[in-house]
Amino acid sequence: MAPHPWIEAFAPATVSNLGPGFDCLGLALRGPGDTVRARTADVPGVRLLRVSGDAGKLPLASDRNTAAVAVQQLLRHHAPEAGIELELTKGLPLGSGLGSSGASACAAVVAADAALGLNLGATHLIEAAREGERVACGAAHPDNVAPAILGGLVLIPSLHPLRVVALPVPTDLWLAVYTPGHPVATEQARAILPHNYPLPTVVHQAARLGLLVHALHTDDLALLGEAMVDEVAEPARAGLIPGFLAAKAACLEAGAVACTISGAGPSTFAIAPSRERATALLEILEECFTGAGVAGRGHVDTVGPGARVVSAPLH
Repeated sequence: MAPHPWIEAFAPATVSNLGPGFDCLGLALRGPGDTVRARTADVPGVRLLRVSGDAGKLPLASDRNTAAVAVQQLLRHHAPEAGIELELTKGLPLGSGLGSSGASACAAVVAADAALGLNLGATHLIEAAREGERVACGAAHPDNVAPAILGGLVLIPSLHPLRVVALPVPTDLWLAVYTPGHPVATEQARAILPHNYPLPTVVHQAARLGLLVHALHTDDLALLGEAMVDEVAEPARAGLIPGFLAAKAACLEAGAVACTISGAGPSTFAIAPSRERATALLEILEECFTGAGVAGRGHVDTVGPGARVVSAPLH
């Protein structure tokens, strides 16, 4: 019997929270991401055959790997008798705050959906992918997987039922994204958050989130910078990232629209109105984190499309 053809899909890195949008706001980057190949199998269930690009750190077990768990969820609800085999190629660093586990899950469900010919809608794909996030970090939050599936910039106003709203992307929005060489586990970054916040902090955070959405709809980068202040997660997580506070101060002094932590960190991003300014900010981030002893790597990017099939069937 001829082997079933492979379908290959790509899912992008994501930046979540964006200041005041803790667990409910995220965007897809245009550049890096993860790739997954999927093919139908004669035996029901999910098998992850190979992982590359992870330096051997990720498990192959189908109940422990984000990509496989997400596809298991997809099959459970939409094709319970089907079988899928997967191969995962990591293009994103682990523990980076750039939605690495979410990108694996999203690429996997998009590839599996195409291999099975299900043609599921985005909401079904997001629901499956976020189950992969549960095994990766203990919470099935969608702020990475929603933009990774849909692309662009999204708000998640409701989890039960899941509701995702696409927001406008400012015309001249550039990002300098830098990942220090100091991984932060998502579980640790979530565990360090306080359980209670003063009422004024909650009010200020809600007001800034509203202002941020207004800034996006009015294409106002200056207003976006004013809104992109986080009083909930950033103060607690800043101490987990050597050099972050100095890097943020230097970027803001150099004219960044905003600068904050991406997701759980340690990746840090600064927003600029042009590629040239973003490139200058990336040099500042590089200098600050290198000076703090946690040199890593970064790049300049823009908001991009979501997960998609990138190949014809491969034999």
